[in-house]
Amino acid sequence: MICKEVEIEKLTQVLRLLGEETRLRLLVLLSQSPLNVSELTTILGMAQSGVSRHLGHLRKMGLLQEQREGVWTYYQLARPEALDPELRMLWGYLQEQLSALNDPYNDRVRLAEVLRQREVGGSGLNERLLEPGQSWQAWSRLLAMLLSHSPSLRPTLGVRESGLDVVDLGCGDGTLTVEMARFARRVVGVDFNPDTLAAARQRMDRLGFQNVTLLAENVNELPLDSGSVDVTFFSQSLHHLDDPKSGFREAFRILRPGGCVFVMELAAHREQWVLEKLNHKWLGFEHDQLLSMMQETGLADQQSELLPLRREELFQVMLASGTKP
Repeated sequence: MICKEVEIEKLTQVLRLLGEETRLRLLVLLSQSPLNVSELTTILGMAQSGVSRHLGHLRKMGLLQEQREGVWTYYQLARPEALDPELRMLWGYLQEQLSALNDPYNDRVRLAEVLRQREVGGSGLNERLLEPGQSWQAWSRLLAMLLSHSPSLRPTLGVRESGLDVVDLGCGDGTLTVEMARFARRVVGVDFNPDTLAAARQRMDRLGFQNVTLLAENVNELPLDSGSVDVTFFSQSLHHLDDPKSGFREAFRILRPGGCVFVMELAAHREQWVLEKLNHKWLGFEHDQLLSMMQETGLADQQSELLPLRREELFQVMLASGTKP
């Protein structure tokens, strides 16, 4: 009798646990692949503390297993033989149903992107580059465009000894701002999101960069003097702006004559889920649309490149640059 009461209590707890939407979403994802907390946070669009709390409940009931790989802990569904006997029949039924559940939040689409990024670049890097289309391949190609402009920049701007003054418009958590700081004299990172900017400040403090200033400002209204910088970057940030043309006008304003704007942006796509889940305002941009905005701003000597899609990629990346006459 006591044994039966224990079984009923355990089953009741598990059923109550599975009656919460987020925990079911976690189980669906983990039925597809082992994932770590950062990856799950990216897919679900939730705070890490909330994801960790739900994982803790599932793990406490024995429904999840942990596996350590380097500095990362990966979660996966528990094997049936590891479960209490009274849960095995329920668990077998649940696992059969997980693959058939609908996906109203497009979690599986985001999962495919996370797994692709993990395969391409390793988890440590890509869990920081959370925006679709960000990769070291795209970033290195953008730097190559910068280097091709550098010989013409130096005589005009007199930066042969002093280095470049750079602004990172929409810097996010500062992952790419750090790379800019390695070659620039001074970098100003701008982002309107206080949470991501706080992460950027922690990154700069940890790495000891003294040549970076971070501003919590609207990209369209910068507290920077006209004609005060050499280079401005839009790295996957235009699609977050209500008015990208206004962003280009502001970038043009703060540039010195001969200065350059560099853009790494998503090409036009149909992934509607990014509007709600990632707060995108635009589904990328057509090639001619982007160049037209730059031309209307007054930028000349435009260059552009559409990077080829790699295996299983959902988003194509477009690079562009222009010079202030």
